[in-house]
Amino acid sequence: MWPFWILIIAVVAVLVLLVSRRFYHRRILQIRHSHDSAKSDFLKQLKSSRIDRENFETILSSMVEGVIVINSKGKIEHASPNFCQLLELRSKETQNKLYWEIIRNQEINDPLKEALLHKRALRKEINIIGPKDSFFSMQISPVMDRDGKLLSLIAVFHDITELKKLERIRADFVANVSHELKTPLTAIKGFVETLKTSSKDDPVTLARFLDIIDKQAQRLESLVNDLLILSSIESKEVKMNIGAEPLNRIVHTVLALHKKSIEDKGHQVTMDIPPDLPNVLADRQRMEQVFLNLLDNAVKFTPPGGKISIQARWEKPYVRVEVRDNGVGIPAEHLSRVFERFYKIDRARSREAGTGLGLAIVRQIVTAHQGKIEVESSSGAGSTFRIFLPCQI
Repeated sequence: MWPFWILIIAVVAVLVLLVSRRFYHRRILQIRHSHDSAKSDFLKQLKSSRIDRENFETILSSMVEGVIVINSKGKIEHASPNFCQLLELRSKETQNKLYWEIIRNQEINDPLKEALLHKRALRKEINIIGPKDSFFSMQISPVMDRDGKLLSLIAVFHDITELKKLERIRADFVANVSHELKTPLTAIKGFVETLKTSSKDDPVTLARFLDIIDKQAQRLESLVNDLLILSSIESKEVKMNIGAEPLNRIVHTVLALHKKSIEDKGHQVTMDIPPDLPNVLADRQRMEQVFLNLLDNAVKFTPPGGKISIQARWEKPYVRVEVRDNGVGIPAEHLSRVFERFYKIDRARSREAGTGLGLAIVRQIVTAHQGKIEVESSSGAGSTFRIFLPCQI
C-alpha cells in the first residue's frame, strides 16, 4: 500500500509546489510592479522637481529685476544674471558663498543682515555712486516654514535710476516754469507800480513803460502757448492729421514767416530739396512748427551775415532733412540735454532765446511722427539739426 500513499504524497507535493510557485510568482510580479511603480513615481517626482527648479531658474533669469536667494546661514543659493549685472560683485562665482563675501556695498549687506537676524521683510532705496550713479529699490522677503523657522531670504533689486532721473527733470521743470513766469510778471508789476505813482503824466515815459509791459505780456503768452503745445503733444489730446505733404512747400512757408528776421540779420539762406523727393507723411501744421523752431534758433544764434542751409535727401525709408548754420554752436557737454525743457546752456544764450521750450517741442513732434532727430555741433563751429521723417514711397 505504501507506494500508493507515496504517489498521493508526491502528487500533493507537486500540486503544492505548483500552487506555491504560481502564488510566489504572482507575488513577485506584484512586488516588482509595486517597486516599478514606486520607481516610476520617484522618477516622476524627481523629474518634476528638476523641471520646477529649471522653471524657477528660467523665471529668475528672465526677470528684469535682479534677484538673489540666501539661505538661513547667509549663503547664496541663487543669483539671477541681472543681479550680477546690476551690481559690482567681488566674484562671479556666487553659489554657496556668504553674501557679504560677494556683495561689496554695505548699504545692501546691512539690510540683509538685519532681515536674517530679525526674520522680517525690509524695503530700502540704495544709491550706488560710480561713473554713472544708479538707484535701486531693494525688497527683502523672508521665507518661513510652518513652524516659523527661517528657510531663506529672497531679495529683489529694481533699477529705479530712470525714475529718479524723471523725478529730477520734473523738479527742474517746475522750478524753471516758476522762474520763467516770475521774471515777466515781476517786470510787469514793477512798471505798473511806477506808472501808478510817478510816470502817468509823462507821455514819453508812459509809452516806453507800456511797450515794456506789452513785450513781457507777449513773453508770458508765448510761454503759456508753448506749454500748451507741449502738453497736448505729450498727452495726445490733439489728433494729428497725417498726410502726404511736399517738404518744399512746408519749408517755403516757414521761410516766408521768417523773412523779416532773416533780412534784419543779413543772413544768407539756401535751400536744397530735390524736386523728385518723396512726400513726407506729416501733419502739415505740426511740421511747420518744427521748422519754425529750428530756423528761429539758427537765426538767433548765428552772428549777422551768417549762413543757414536747409537740405533734404531720401534715405529709405526716411527723408533726411538737415538745418545747418555757422553760428555760435553748442559745447559738446551740452548736446545730450539740448532737447530738455527749459535747459539753458548759458545766460548769454538764454537772453537771446524765447521760452526755452522750442527744441523740446521739436523732439516731441518728430517722435509723434515716428521719426528721429539728431544734433551735431561744437562750440564756435555752428550746429546741424538732422531730422528723419517717414515718407510716401
